[in-house]
Amino acid sequence: MVSGVLYVLGALGVVFFLVLTHELGHFLAARAVGVRATEFFVGFGPRIWSTRKGGTEYGIKWILVGGYVKILGMNPEEEVSPEDWPHSYKGVSRWRRFWIIISGSLAHVFLALLIAFLVIWLMGIPVLTSTIGSVGEYIEETGEETPAHRAGLEPGDTIVSMGGRETRDWEEVRDFIAAHPGQEVEVVVLREGQPLTLTVRLAELPGGRGFLGISPSVGERHYSFAASLGETGRWLLTYSGGVFYSIYRVFNLSTFKQLLGISRPTEDRPMTVVGITRVAGELAGEGMYYFFNFIAFILLFLAYINLLPLPPLDGGHILILLVEKITGKEVDLRKLYPVAAAVLAFFAVLFLLTLRLDITNPISLP
Repeated sequence: MVSGVLYVLGALGVVFFLVLTHELGHFLAARAVGVRATEFFVGFGPRIWSTRKGGTEYGIKWILVGGYVKILGMNPEEEVSPEDWPHSYKGVSRWRRFWIIISGSLAHVFLALLIAFLVIWLMGIPVLTSTIGSVGEYIEETGEETPAHRAGLEPGDTIVSMGGRETRDWEEVRDFIAAHPGQEVEVVVLREGQPLTLTVRLAELPGGRGFLGISPSVGERHYSFAASLGETGRWLLTYSGGVFYSIYRVFNLSTFKQLLGISRPTEDRPMTVVGITRVAGELAGEGMYYFFNFIAFILLFLAYINLLPLPPLDGGHILILLVEKITGKEVDLRKLYPVAAAVLAFFAVLFLLTLRLDITNPISLP
């Protein structure tokens, strides 16, 4: 019962954090360019609580699946008085409107980069080392004793060379083993600081790859402040690729087969905030590096998916600004209501189907 309450509170906390940071980006950008924001809410529907300050009503509503900032004059149905016109969305230049729109996603990107940088700089990056973490006793495929166990390798041994070739990290150890199936090689290890030479005949797995029967231990690679900046740039490129693949998976036919129950659910499917909270909690148990990386990835995902050129997403508003800039004519947003309704309906159905799987068939760490 207590864990269930904590789980719900955790999910609400994630929603609150993600929405607040995105909408805060819109809000601060609007204030910076002199446009009024009349409402700033987390959630939709009836109000739970609100307060008014400086011409803006701040609050929380009951349906906690998002949030919004109401920019004066952005709703085409809203009447704006002549004296308020210079402080409305339509009363400023297209570049200022663009800045307001894109700042929500920029806030998420900036926060993701800040988290990634601090994690890399303060915690370092986990890396697999050439120190043995565990030694298997038997080969799963054949049932035979592993070469490592037979030769007397032990957890804690650091492999410094194999077959006379220096090994500085796990990749070099792994590549050497894979490339020498069935061969007898000398392995030099450091055991309690003393060098020790062992002779090992590597096994050959189906497919022709060599096999020793060890697992590496995990170490940490630390970076200076300046090097962390460069590593954060590398993180952005790598994780952006992961986000684009995830967005591709959202709109993939196989994903909808899973969501509709036509095919078996896999771990390669979307999650709602319920699933995100569950995985984040499990990753917290694995270590703060994995937890914060996951949060940074989610921030990056939300930033990019919000920039899809679909009304009413931020990318849809940017597309409208671009069309207006090219044609020199103002787009009647009321004509886009059916498109916006279809997009919202799609994401609502996607959310409900994904939520069902998050509850009945949750994704867990292996």
